[in-house]
Amino acid sequence: MKKILIILLKMLFVGSILVYLIQSDRLNFEKLMLFRDAPEILAGMITVFVLMVVPMATIRWWFLLRAIGLHVELKQAFILTWIGNFFNTSLPGAVTGDVVKGYYVIKAQQEEGRTRAFMTLIIDRFVGVFGLIVMAFLSLVLNHELILSQERLHSLAWMITALFGCTVLFYMIVMYPFKDGHDPFIKLFHFLPGKKLSLKVYSSFKSFQHQQTTLLLTLVLSIVLHTLIALIFFYLAHLMGIKEMELATQFFLMPVGLITVAIPLAPGGIGIGHAAFESLYQLAGFSGGADIFNLFIIVQLGVFLLGGIPYFLYSSKYKIPLEQQNIMEKN
Repeated sequence: MKKILIILLKMLFVGSILVYLIQSDRLNFEKLMLFRDAPEILAGMITVFVLMVVPMATIRWWFLLRAIGLHVELKQAFILTWIGNFFNTSLPGAVTGDVVKGYYVIKAQQEEGRTRAFMTLIIDRFVGVFGLIVMAFLSLVLNHELILSQERLHSLAWMITALFGCTVLFYMIVMYPFKDGHDPFIKLFHFLPGKKLSLKVYSSFKSFQHQQTTLLLTLVLSIVLHTLIALIFFYLAHLMGIKEMELATQFFLMPVGLITVAIPLAPGGIGIGHAAFESLYQLAGFSGGADIFNLFIIVQLGVFLLGGIPYFLYSSKYKIPLEQQNIMEKN
């Protein structure tokens, strides 16, 4: 009952955001017809997602699995990633993609291997967020005159700088080889809000302290992956008639918008993402952020739903027992 109530509250919150954006003329679903006038952009987006974004996300997770001795075939990792994306596009409260990906890897491992496999899922998720932070900061550094010339972006620039500093510090700490039982940060996390999640994330990354190359490589893969997505947003902005926005500004704003999308309220960040991109574009002196995100998310959700094909073709193989769903969601 509690779970259903939470789902309903999430849907109500997201629905309220969408209604507000539509009624205030900040979101217009008729803009989707722009793809009819520029089918090459739609085809390009689908190609990038299918041939680059999903494979790169697969390889990133596969590297993490291989680094700790879990030998999963790349083909299997690709199928699981695709199916995971399918579940991530389902209604809030459905089995998450991470649960699906993790179950089929974990069930084939001994107890120790299961813990390590679960940790790769946590690392994979957060490496994606860290990649967004690094990308935004690099864009700020390389184009500081352009970005800082826009006074309304100053507070955002300081926030990204602070997040980048925290990211660098976090990586330095997790890579430092503390002696067993002498890690001072374990005690520190007990005093932080959300200590359970904080400890899970820290412990997961700390288990890779001797796999520094893998941690840095997956971070680089995340940055490259997000760069492709930023280019998609740039071309969508041009499609919307926003041709004055510099590529550097897009590379700075897009990561911030996608960080907010990481909040698990609705599939693909629907609602939250619309509001975030509308606000970010307005900060930069442009309108249409919600419409641009809408064009992006509709195509992404459509592509990710293709993950349902392998799932339903092999439903007996990829069906998770209900009791296992509950156990993994609690973990």
